[in-house]
Amino acid sequence: MLLPRILSAIVMAVLFVCAVFVLEATSFIFAMAAVVVLAGWEWARLSGVNNQVGRVVFALCIGAVCFLVLNNHLQEMSLYMSPILWGLALYWVTRYPTLLVWKFVLSRLLFGVLVLISTWSALVVLKQSNDFVVWVLLLMGLIWGADSGAYFAGRAFGKRKLARFVSPGKSWEGVVGGLVLTQTGVIIFAFLSDFSLSNWCLLAVIALVTSSVSVLGDLTESLFKRHEGIKDSSHLIPGHGGVMDRVDSLTAAAPIYVLLLSLVGWL
Repeated sequence: MLLPRILSAIVMAVLFVCAVFVLEATSFIFAMAAVVVLAGWEWARLSGVNNQVGRVVFALCIGAVCFLVLNNHLQEMSLYMSPILWGLALYWVTRYPTLLVWKFVLSRLLFGVLVLISTWSALVVLKQSNDFVVWVLLLMGLIWGADSGAYFAGRAFGKRKLARFVSPGKSWEGVVGGLVLTQTGVIIFAFLSDFSLSNWCLLAVIALVTSSVSVLGDLTESLFKRHEGIKDSSHLIPGHGGVMDRVDSLTAAAPIYVLLLSLVGWL
């Protein structure tokens, strides 16, 4: 099991490097659309769609909505629904398992459409920036930093459960550890970029919000998986589960991150 996991990680790393450093804008847009279509196929399973035909139809619907959004230049507008979406997700996570609304298949499917489209839109908007490479690497650094810091801090100090019924392994101490690590990275990034004090403060706030929301993305997928009684969203990536298992934090972090960068005028 270790060898497939390592090989899959190498392939994913190569694909990520190619997407960031090699692909032109049009190719990048379609590549990211392909990713969210695959994620859509998995989301249908997380939403309780038990037949393959239904899952494929839902995935194709995700692709069609991507086309409509792109054709009508609605990418930036779709980012503004992200705070509402993830505010709703926070409510679901904190009320699990007593809340009923999220249990309906249609509710989860609609939520999935909005989440995946806003994620794709965020990456498309980010690609249009002159500093795309810098901003996307910072985004991934915040997500990975929050996850890694939470893992190690949680193992060393974790006592108070973050969401006992959704993901028992996560702790508040882990979250704090992840935030500390990401803020440390932001200080280094701001220093190397010669940021002014005011810009550093803005970036620190954006990083704090982005890192915090990335945790919520992970918890939300865990909620759906726990309800469906499944461990992984699929087995598309050997040793790593599915696409959603790799991008769950990104689905929450990317739209909020890009929206905040846009609001402060950095995109």
